[in-house]
Amino acid sequence: MGRYYIDKYTGRLERTDLYLVRLIKKNGEVVEDLEPRMLFPFTNHTMYITLLDSNEREYGFVRDLEEIDGESRRALEECFKEYYMIPKITRLISSEDKFGTLKWRLDTDRGEVTIRIRNRQSDIKVLQGTHRVIIRDSNDNRYEIPDYTAMDAHSSRLLFSYL
Repeated sequence: MGRYYIDKYTGRLERTDLYLVRLIKKNGEVVEDLEPRMLFPFTNHTMYITLLDSNEREYGFVRDLEEIDGESRRALEECFKEYYMIPKITRLISSEDKFGTLKWRLDTDRGEVTIRIRNRQSDIKVLQGTHRVIIRDSNDNRYEIPDYTAMDAHSSRLLFSYL
């Protein structure tokens, strides 16, 4: 079976779980338990969304959220809020470098946390053409600084020594 392209003319989506949707095709066929995933979650979160079946095979594809109806779009956006929940860093409190591993204490929109970063070259990334920074810790959790230019002076000093 080929890829099923979803737009407002071919079907609609309904949220059924934290990050699952059902597809209701225009012909009335219903496909349950599809997992929406962004192909480019950091650089283009409104285009190229794949829908995976329970065997993690691609069943359907949304080229652009603008091409589907409003209810379907809201269903996908709610799923993404749960699946792609990335804490936003609001302040760097302290930084310690021991044996090549960084230990950062920081404030996020979800509270204070201490993280360890193994490889500063690959785990601290400024997204090209933006002021956004994505950080991956040693447990493979991701954190985001939406705009490093808006951080306080102390946080900026700590951060810039590693960018």
